[in-house]
Amino acid sequence: MKIAEGATASSASVTVADDAALFLEEGVARFGGGDVDGAIAAWTQATAVDPTLAEAWFDLGTAYADSGNFDESVRCYRSAIELQPEAHRAWYNLGFACAGRGDQVAAIEAYRRAAALNAGDYETWYNLGNAYLDLGRLDDAVAAYRTALDRNAGDHEVWNNLGNALMQLERGGEAEACFRRALALNPAYDLSWNNLGNVLEESGALAGAQEAYEKAVELVPDHATYRLNLASALARGSQIGSAVEHLARAVELAPEIRSLIPGFAEFSALLDHPRLLTADDSRVEPARGNRR
Repeated sequence: MKIAEGATASSASVTVADDAALFLEEGVARFGGGDVDGAIAAWTQATAVDPTLAEAWFDLGTAYADSGNFDESVRCYRSAIELQPEAHRAWYNLGFACAGRGDQVAAIEAYRRAAALNAGDYETWYNLGNAYLDLGRLDDAVAAYRTALDRNAGDHEVWNNLGNALMQLERGGEAEACFRRALALNPAYDLSWNNLGNVLEESGALAGAQEAYEKAVELVPDHATYRLNLASALARGSQIGSAVEHLARAVELAPEIRSLIPGFAEFSALLDHPRLLTADDSRVEPARGNRR
């Protein structure tokens, strides 16, 4: 900023700080009102006026992450960290942004730094577990999830994801216990009902698997995968009529499922069923988002 004639260096510094603070406040107001683009513009101005304002870089990183621009989000969080390297939340959010752009290795590094700064924050350990899970580092994922639960045993999503990791490690009994714990905390959590169905079906408990899948379908009727899984359990239990209806509905919701049907031995007798041949292919299952 050019200093006006007659102004002292200290007064110019105050002007810079005041201008940056105004842009910072404007960004907060715009972001709170749902104007993410306006918030980005305001916080960009704040960083231009005062590049040493860590709060503006942090907020700008959050806005970019909210808009799905994770590359810019990572850049901004790293700028905030350069100014405040001991800021736990900046490392935590950097991990989220790195994971958002598919860089799980960098996400793990960021979450580990965040955990070193605040070992009591269970969400840091939870997201660290998610990054490990995405990389197939299952034992590390289990350890991170268990650390998260040591700090907060009341989060159903952590129990669910611990169950996922244990199931992939072929520790079905432990996985089942985790899914049931998740459902005790949140009986309306459809993912855990589906996952419980998976682990029960793999153990041969078809009646229990069917009940779990039915609950998942009841909670989210238009979820194609839940319908497919329920159809599988029903077909394996020789309930052909109901299996056909749920399988046909799954195809209607997600037409790509039709190409998967021949890979299920339990569906071999259903391939030429008229209900499947006339299933409407016009609807596609919507994608499900990740927890932030």
